[in-house]
Amino acid sequence: MNRLLDKVAIITGADGGICHKASEFFCQEGAKVVMVDKDPHVHDKCAAIVAAGGDAIAITADVSIKENWEKILEETLAKYGRVDCVVNGAAEFCYSGDWNAPPDMEEWDRVLNTNLKSMLYSYQVVLQYMLDHDIHGNFINFASSTALSYMGSGCQAYPMSKAAILISTKDMVTNNAKKGIRFNCIAPNLVQVPKQNHLYENEAMAGWFRSIMPSGEWGHPEDCAHCMVWLASDEAKFISGVCIPVDGGWSTCH
Repeated sequence: MNRLLDKVAIITGADGGICHKASEFFCQEGAKVVMVDKDPHVHDKCAAIVAAGGDAIAITADVSIKENWEKILEETLAKYGRVDCVVNGAAEFCYSGDWNAPPDMEEWDRVLNTNLKSMLYSYQVVLQYMLDHDIHGNFINFASSTALSYMGSGCQAYPMSKAAILISTKDMVTNNAKKGIRFNCIAPNLVQVPKQNHLYENEAMAGWFRSIMPSGEWGHPEDCAHCMVWLASDEAKFISGVCIPVDGGWSTCH
């Protein structure tokens, strides 16, 4: 407990399974959390965390728009007075079944705007704030095992966005390490989140998932959230520029 005592964290995608669980764990470790999602249900998730003793607020916002990041920072500072950590967890997926179809540019824009641009906007707004106020903060970004071990996809926009996130995370270290700001990312794969329960509850799909996982099992949101707490804590103060697969060994074995 208290590994994140009094740290202020902005967590995007906080209505989803992984970042909702991370919001819970951050609060349990003493952090003050700003839960951001474009889905207004994030307010209900936040209320439950507060009722359990957590210190959190919720903001409904589309983080693929830079002006919304300015609003997020403004509301965070008004409530908590500083920012120490940003978790860029907002994500868009695509499920095109035709691997030979030409790119759907509307789909590419939707995926890249949320997955990649939102992270870059967090740098423009929150990183700049940290630099201006000499805050030794940290950013935790979301890559994917598909960026580490690519086996083809019916939707190239998603793995390409995640590969770009991985490269950007490393690049930010070269520019900001001497300023005391850390950048890391996690790379989940086959983590059962509520929005994908229908896949894991399908007997044929679940059997296929088990067949491609080295352990024979898939992951859960808390597996990622534990890793994120550690990366945000002072225990990881000498860790920067790494991508940690949270995938049960999938990226190593494929």
